[in-house]
Amino acid sequence: MRDKASEAMVGERAGGDFLFTWKEKKKGHPDDRVRKAVETFRSKGIAEIWWRCDAIRKVRLDDRAYLLKQGKPKGIFGRGTVIGLPRRNKTARRGEGQWQVKIRFDASQGDVLTAPESFLAEEKVLLSLPVPKEQWERPASGTELDSKAARAIDTIIDSKIPRSLLVGSREIASADDSEQQVDRYRKLIEQLTRPEQRRFREKIRELYRNKCAVTGCITQTVLEAAHISTRKGVDDNSPQNGILLRADVHALFDSFLIALSEDGTRLEVSSEVTDPSYEHLKNAIVARPDTAPSVENIRHHRERFHKMCQRRIGSGKLGHHPDC
Repeated sequence: MRDKASEAMVGERAGGDFLFTWKEKKKGHPDDRVRKAVETFRSKGIAEIWWRCDAIRKVRLDDRAYLLKQGKPKGIFGRGTVIGLPRRNKTARRGEGQWQVKIRFDASQGDVLTAPESFLAEEKVLLSLPVPKEQWERPASGTELDSKAARAIDTIIDSKIPRSLLVGSREIASADDSEQQVDRYRKLIEQLTRPEQRRFREKIRELYRNKCAVTGCITQTVLEAAHISTRKGVDDNSPQNGILLRADVHALFDSFLIALSEDGTRLEVSSEVTDPSYEHLKNAIVARPDTAPSVENIRHHRERFHKMCQRRIGSGKLGHHPDC
């Protein structure tokens, strides 16, 4: 049941931008709630957390929330959306923040949440934005953020991780089961949040010269480093297990609706991909850098591609297809 203060805050305004702050209490020991939310986001692509908020008469539902780690070093480590009205924090000690709002981080909506030590926008970037430097110096949690600075931060974040994690046609969505969706979330999020995954992403971009291996697309915000062979409990981040793909082509690849030919030079397409806009993918030539995908990794992905085709045939979704 809402108290009168919360009722009074139900909004005339929405869509603002706010900084929510976090500071390490002890070096090397991040807040357990924050760590748990990060792990949930990594595994499921969505997480929610109640966050201290001092601007209870300004923050509204659907406002954008940017998490700022204070201290040294400082930086932005999360972008989400306010989904819960301010409430009193009954466990807060005297002198601590008495109010909280609930923030959701949903990867399918372009949100992202990383560990506090893995910045989306570092201090030097924040200090270069067209706002007073005081904006970043010990702001209260729930401080309103200048809209120009917020849009600049959005641009920085979007250049690091695609906003559309689930891109593609209805055929893709119908073919993906929940496990594949979760795995796709996990891999894309880890490329941003884990050092070894970030190195993999950067190496694949370098090898393919920032160009999609299939379409030739050079729009950086929609290019993703794809793992060719994926095995449970094994992270093969070698260059021989990567290929740079446009986001929608990556979604098809992860859904086993397309596969590389045995020699890796051409593309094979499942007959379930009926969208005319993907007609050009059939037998499309695939770019091969000096460090090309290994035969073993290609074979592993092809085996899963054929198994998925057979499963679809068995379920009556497809007729016979020579590639399957």
